[in-house]
Amino acid sequence: MGRHDVSVFDDEEIGRVMDLFFTDGVLGLDGGVSPEEEEEEEEVEVDLEPLFYDEAATVAESVAAAERRRVREEDRARVVEQQTKVRKAKEAYFKKNRKFNPKTGLHYFTRIFFINPLTFDLNEESPLGPMRYTDRIYNEHEALRMRNSVNILSVKILSSDVGFPINVYGTVIARDSLDEKCIYLFRRPRDDCQLINSKVKTEVENDTFVGKLGTVELRYAVIKDAVEATVEIKVVEGYFCGEVAACTTNIQDKVVLLDSRTCCVMADNLDVQLSRRVMAVHNKEKLLLTVVNQDDEVPTGCVTQTIDFTPKFNGSDVTEVTCGSVKMLVKVTWSLMV
Repeated sequence: MGRHDVSVFDDEEIGRVMDLFFTDGVLGLDGGVSPEEEEEEEEVEVDLEPLFYDEAATVAESVAAAERRRVREEDRARVVEQQTKVRKAKEAYFKKNRKFNPKTGLHYFTRIFFINPLTFDLNEESPLGPMRYTDRIYNEHEALRMRNSVNILSVKILSSDVGFPINVYGTVIARDSLDEKCIYLFRRPRDDCQLINSKVKTEVENDTFVGKLGTVELRYAVIKDAVEATVEIKVVEGYFCGEVAACTTNIQDKVVLLDSRTCCVMADNLDVQLSRRVMAVHNKEKLLLTVVNQDDEVPTGCVTQTIDFTPKFNGSDVTEVTCGSVKMLVKVTWSLMV
């Protein structure tokens, strides 16, 4: 036959051809299967099934499934047990550190409360010191991570129910988000208490705590986009008798860094032990240090000198300050906090 020849089939032949391709919806190869053959094939399949059944494998899988269930149940039981321990520990912790103030009619916490008492050491002092990143070199286009910070300006006793003078002892602790560990602002034992002769004359009543024996005022300043300034002072000439205080351009409340009434300083060419030495400064403001020296050699009997420092992200600045008959070196080291 040529390429244009047409083959013709009758109905019976067409049926056989169709059976060739579709037998019970499955591609066939032999032109169809009779019902008797289908029944015989089914019987063969039924007879072959037991040959593929592995009893040992089935038992092993059952044992493995039971083991997995046991492990899951034990893990779940451990989680529940741990959660129960934490809950009971928190209940005991809250009961111990939650007090009632009869003056205000409110409850208050004497210690930090949003911690897990089973794992958190309440009394551990923060090991993180200042100047951690002062030696780091930043690339020109590097994104700098400045954090908001807080300067604790003062903690003052506004009133006392037992009168004045009073002896103050105990601790004032601050914590931050870096590690939530203790940063001691005030720490004195009972045998080394601080004498307070009279109440503070102030009209500020914000952020006060009314306690059982009096009222305490906490003054603080929130500093956005802050850099860290660490101050070091060395007296190189003369006898210093006065005060060194720090503030920033926009917040004039001063923080006393050095008070000769508690630490007389002479020219021993050694670093002076400051009561405070770290300040947070907005990166667009300036750090102001005010030195007040009591000096009998000047007519007024007192000399005041103010110096300013422009914040940086690293490194340090050193300047010599002459205040009457006293010369001192002031060093400010800059660092980011993270």
